[in-house]
Amino acid sequence: MHTLYLRTALFTLPQGGHVPVGAVILDGEILDRPAGCVAFKVATFRDDRGRALEGSGVELQIPWSKIDHIRVAEKA
Repeated sequence: MHTLYLRTALFTLPQGGHVPVGAVILDGEILDRPAGCVAFKVATFRDDRGRALEGSGVELQIPWSKIDHIRVAEKA
């Protein structure tokens, strides 16, 4: 499991879209690291207070410039 912490929220329309409004913390799995971005399968979205947001199961390609840091969970 990986956690991506974004510099700014993912862009979406105020009435909703493919990602929830205010998503800045993404939990899930890195699928690939092609040039300039991270391909990521989102399991959960969270806001800047850590609260869960509705939505999951989306695959996104997020530019490195948008990512503040990535936490890699320890394997059991």
